[in-house]
Amino acid sequence: MQIDCGIIGLPNVGKSTVFSALTNAPVKIANFPFCTIHPNISVVQIPDLRIYQLTDIVSSHETIHGKIKFVDIAGLIKGAAQGIGIGSKILNHIRTTKILCHVVRCFDDNQIAHVFNDIDPCRDVGIVNTELILFDILQCEQSICNLQKKYKLINENIEQQLFVLKKCLDYLYDGVFLRRVHFSKTERTHIEKFNFLTNKPIVYFANVDEKSVANNIYLNKLSAFASNDGIPLISCCAMLSLLNNRDDHVKITMKPRTTILYDMVSAIFSVLDLCTFFTINLHMTRAWIYVGGMTALEAANKVHSDFKKGFIRVQIIKFDDFILYHGELGVKKAGKICYGGKDYCVKDGDILKFLFQV
Repeated sequence: MQIDCGIIGLPNVGKSTVFSALTNAPVKIANFPFCTIHPNISVVQIPDLRIYQLTDIVSSHETIHGKIKFVDIAGLIKGAAQGIGIGSKILNHIRTTKILCHVVRCFDDNQIAHVFNDIDPCRDVGIVNTELILFDILQCEQSICNLQKKYKLINENIEQQLFVLKKCLDYLYDGVFLRRVHFSKTERTHIEKFNFLTNKPIVYFANVDEKSVANNIYLNKLSAFASNDGIPLISCCAMLSLLNNRDDHVKITMKPRTTILYDMVSAIFSVLDLCTFFTINLHMTRAWIYVGGMTALEAANKVHSDFKKGFIRVQIIKFDDFILYHGELGVKKAGKICYGGKDYCVKDGDILKFLFQV
């Protein structure tokens, strides 16, 4: 499972700097709005110390990490949803992402321009949120129109889709993010097909400077705003982190990239309820990312469809036991190996071996 994260925010708040700090990918960074026109895209390995610990014990020939894709788009401004500043085109770039990282500027610097010439993180968040709502309104209206034109004879499935879309439209007209609305499981299934931006979870990234990490009034305001909205908040000086990545001689006073990436991934995993199970052998140690609540049968299908078809049972070793007893043989001698059936609920860190018949 690959996770896609769209990076959004006003122009010139440090989105591309954050992107580069997270991915170590070289991108154009400049002190003027709309430096980024085309989206920057990079896929990085998910930092998980456990997979290295497993590889050290098993000595696998290959190690495969989970992956996350970051998509850095151009800055959003008022009217973006209607196409101002190529906004509608920009927003389309992140429709298929699973989660949004909203970068917010939380520092003063006269040398770095701000589109409103002053710093107000809550106002900035509000502007971007409004554009996401307006964009979804346009997409929702267009989807309703397309369904009504395409299907002159409305069947039960189309009728359900239209009902759900009109319900979404009413909430959007009221300025309500769709992810905050309690929809039924069936309604959620219909909604997910349309990739509405306001239905995606969000993580705030407060871009601070190295001088104002503590007692930052802007960060305090954004923190209160995020807490009230139930949204995770990460704070970091993206530029200093980027410099630390590129110059070993720079004194590291902030988090290095690996830690920033780890913090971001941790927040994303928490919001999306993601976990990791592992498969190991001499050929390969591999991390598998999944949504919490997955059964052993579903995990078997994720690894290989034949495992699901011929599923007999699953061998389960807990990660801590594998490390403590230094491998499968040690775990077996300690009597710590257990087995589960199709309905076993996979736990984070489980090391699974599927027993199946062809």
